[in-house]
Amino acid sequence: MPFTAMTYNICSGRNLQREQNIAFAAEVIRDAQPDFCGVNEVRAFTTDAPYDQADALGRLTGYYPVFGKSIDIAGGAYGNAFLTRRPLLEREVVQIPDRFEPGARHTEHRTLLRVVLELDGGPVTVLQTHFGLNDSEKRAAVETACEAVAKERNPVILMGDLNMEPDDAILRPLFDVLADSAGERDEIRTFPSGAPEIKIDYILHSAAFKTLSLRSMDTQNSDHRPLIATLDRA
Repeated sequence: MPFTAMTYNICSGRNLQREQNIAFAAEVIRDAQPDFCGVNEVRAFTTDAPYDQADALGRLTGYYPVFGKSIDIAGGAYGNAFLTRRPLLEREVVQIPDRFEPGARHTEHRTLLRVVLELDGGPVTVLQTHFGLNDSEKRAAVETACEAVAKERNPVILMGDLNMEPDDAILRPLFDVLADSAGERDEIRTFPSGAPEIKIDYILHSAAFKTLSLRSMDTQNSDHRPLIATLDRA
């Protein structure tokens, strides 16, 4: 039976005008109505967001929330989150090794949020992630993601803001093990949300699945637009 996956970088609840309210992201997720949604740039109990944003998204959307911390920041935590209306079987945070180039700016520790869901036909592993900005960080992230996929006995979906366009050579090893739900198309671009110019958000899947449809939404409730794929067993 088909199911809908969504990935969304919510900019810590800020819209394109930099106003912060977690209800902005919740509104988009409610309107999209996915079976599950991976979320990037989520805060918990920081000075600028003194509450658990993943939990708030769960309450505002009716989904079960999971938070996966990547770093400590501003007195609290920051990382990825996952919202699901399908049964959750497992959860864990997989660390991506720090590989920072000397003098590199905007370096940040990154992670994979791994969850296992019960879907029609059996368990499915979903990896939600947000790759770094520097090439050495991106290579470490791709290697870690490929290793994580290789360990799985379940079919795999990997989603998130990968901070690379499809023709980036660093992404090729990941495309060797997972298919892009966009196929050969790159017309569904998600950043910046006001007038998207590039594709850096992805929903990738193993050969056990096929893509039935892929879409985004015209919204400025974050600096990214969401990406939404309807998938089925192949």
